[in-house]
Amino acid sequence: MGGRIIALALERPQEFRVVAGVDQKAGTLRALGHASDAPVHERMPDERGAVVIDFSHHTAFYGLAQKCGAAGMPLVSGTTGIPPAQLEDGLAAAAKSVAAIHAMNYSVGVNVVFQVAAQIAKTLGLDYDIEVVESHHNQKKDAPSGTAYGITDAICAATGRTRSDLVHGREGQVGARRRGEIGVHALRMGDVVGDHTAYFVGNGERIMLGHLAHNRDIFAGGALRAAAFVHGRAAGRYHMRDVLGL
Repeated sequence: MGGRIIALALERPQEFRVVAGVDQKAGTLRALGHASDAPVHERMPDERGAVVIDFSHHTAFYGLAQKCGAAGMPLVSGTTGIPPAQLEDGLAAAAKSVAAIHAMNYSVGVNVVFQVAAQIAKTLGLDYDIEVVESHHNQKKDAPSGTAYGITDAICAATGRTRSDLVHGREGQVGARRRGEIGVHALRMGDVVGDHTAYFVGNGERIMLGHLAHNRDIFAGGALRAAAFVHGRAAGRYHMRDVLGL
């Protein structure tokens, strides 16, 4: 993701300027295969006013959010697998001083899916069973995906449910399906970029709401769109629906 964000940003020099990168080894982005001499640091540098785009590791998020707030750097994060309490605390810390966004998915299409899934669930009510199935490549470390949680969180917010209503897979004598539960299932296979389908089934009919990602540029492009949105904006917590005007 970092590589695609840099590549797309470098293709749009009128809009973006890459001032630095962060990697495990210091050097330059050119040495990492990108056509830029921007320095690469082992630790996040202070670049007041520069937007930090974070697709790293869940263990780094809280410290990064604090640093962004202290250094005056707006934050756009797409890191998944962050414990909910750390995510909320980190965003709150950053948003005191800078504009901050965290999104489970930066695809424009996926964010429309979040909104539509919430509306479908609210309209259909508890007479319809909901199952969410996601597929990703075999190297993805967290499950279910952040996007799957984005779908279920949107449904829960619209229908008065919480993550305690989620059932992750089923095995053995699980008994009849509990009214109101939301099934979540993760598939890991090959080089799948990201597929998500929400099923709403009941009363003799089935609604299937899906999104298939053909490449990672849809996420990178959305993250750059979010970066342009937060640049120079007042401190606070924002969402992709703010960026997209949803």
